[in-house]
Amino acid sequence: MEIKKILIANRGEVALRVIRTCREMGIKTVALCPVKGQEEDFLETQLADEFYYLEKEGVLGYLDQKRILDIAKKSGADALHPGYGFLAENGDFADLCNQNGIKFIGPSGNIIRSLGDKLEAKRIAKKCGLPILMSTSNAVTNIKDCEKMTKEIGLPCLLKAVDGGGGIGIEIIDKTNSRNLPAIFEKLQRVATSAFGSGRIFIEEFLQNPRHIEFQIIGDGRGNVIHLNERECSIQRRHQKLIEEAPSPYLDRWLRGRMGEAAVKLAKFLKYEGVGTVEFLVDQRKRFYFGEVNPRLQVEHPITEAITGVDLVEQQIRIAQGEKLKLKQWDVRMQGWAMEFRICAENVFENFKPQSGTISRYLVPGGRGIEIHSFCQPGQRIYPFFDSMISKLIVSGKDRQSVIKKAIGALDEYVIEGIHNNIPFHKAVLSKSSFIEGRLSTNFIEKEKILDRVKEQYQPAKKKKKGRKEVLHNEELAQILASVYSGMEKNGAKSREENKWRMTQRYKLFE
Repeated sequence: MEIKKILIANRGEVALRVIRTCREMGIKTVALCPVKGQEEDFLETQLADEFYYLEKEGVLGYLDQKRILDIAKKSGADALHPGYGFLAENGDFADLCNQNGIKFIGPSGNIIRSLGDKLEAKRIAKKCGLPILMSTSNAVTNIKDCEKMTKEIGLPCLLKAVDGGGGIGIEIIDKTNSRNLPAIFEKLQRVATSAFGSGRIFIEEFLQNPRHIEFQIIGDGRGNVIHLNERECSIQRRHQKLIEEAPSPYLDRWLRGRMGEAAVKLAKFLKYEGVGTVEFLVDQRKRFYFGEVNPRLQVEHPITEAITGVDLVEQQIRIAQGEKLKLKQWDVRMQGWAMEFRICAENVFENFKPQSGTISRYLVPGGRGIEIHSFCQPGQRIYPFFDSMISKLIVSGKDRQSVIKKAIGALDEYVIEGIHNNIPFHKAVLSKSSFIEGRLSTNFIEKEKILDRVKEQYQPAKKKKKGRKEVLHNEELAQILASVYSGMEKNGAKSREENKWRMTQRYKLFE
């Protein structure tokens, strides 16, 4: 089939990303907007060929399968791109699209469901001969079994949600908190049920100071699969990625080859269709272990595109059209280095507390090798019920050291005012000798005390006081008044339950 129009069932920078490739391919696009009056805050409505209202505030519209399919039919779209987050990993939705004659751009519903179940994914990986960490073979349903299996696997270990993702639903159990295991287990079940609709938990061996390294795969559903090498994703907070780079400074040619072969072997076994990512943990002795598969486009895909020259969204669309994968493994070449910095609306001085509000001033960096993926502009409202990522800074160059230098300059040039963001965090990481030397791990932030460094170097000075009263500048006073007015306007009769709803919905959006 030839795809002529695509509905993008997502928002923000990924919607814009899909629109750009569709333009190059001569494919029309359909965008979504939550409700009337919010068009200016959803730039995709201006850049797509047409757009429709979901008629629901916040994330609820993006999760309304019936409404989205109705819009797809009304608009005449013959395919749907899910982006990432929302319904991108919902196997039932993928099936529903295909049953309604709308091609879901991604793997089949069966594959999505199998890979979304972390225990089933581990079983598949084991069948393919991939190394896996020791874990329970089934979900643990009660605290008695949890205590028993924790002792068998040994401390430290991980409690993980079977259907979890994006760093949500993971707790480390060690000697410091093992006495509180019953309370931790019950809390994790509640969080998992709220975020993923399932409270199933399993226990897994905990790997000390690992690296998170993932391989980008492409398959055409006919058994033809290649990988586009790796991305290093070890800089994380609360198990969620913040800085990614390609290639990894840790892998040598031999290990890269072995891990790439393992990723391809798994994808061939599944007869994988579309793009996806096979994630691994790598220990200090360069032994690697299967983690999970993300059956969709990843947030960090631009750095792979930067060093390989392959448009991953284009590949998704061509495969969805039924085209055979034309690329061969020997066609893949790595040229240079690339890093991605996730710019998030978070207060790093308060442990990455998510922020909402209005961006008053916005100026992006420029220059050779600087790329910005963002939906922001001056006056942009940042809503509390969406994921906190507002922009991605992608920096590429001839080698790792030149990219780091270029990134420092780009971050200095990046201006976002009116709302807290994590640019100071990225600056602090880039100033650490351990990062410059490539000595990374998933506990890098804690180990290197990055937040302490951020507070020392970048926290604004306390306001001067005159007697017992604090003197505020007119600009500061105006910001406070605007914030109070905005809060009154948004919250009004909003209840605490609605605020709770907002946070539980955010769990579903993390990468």
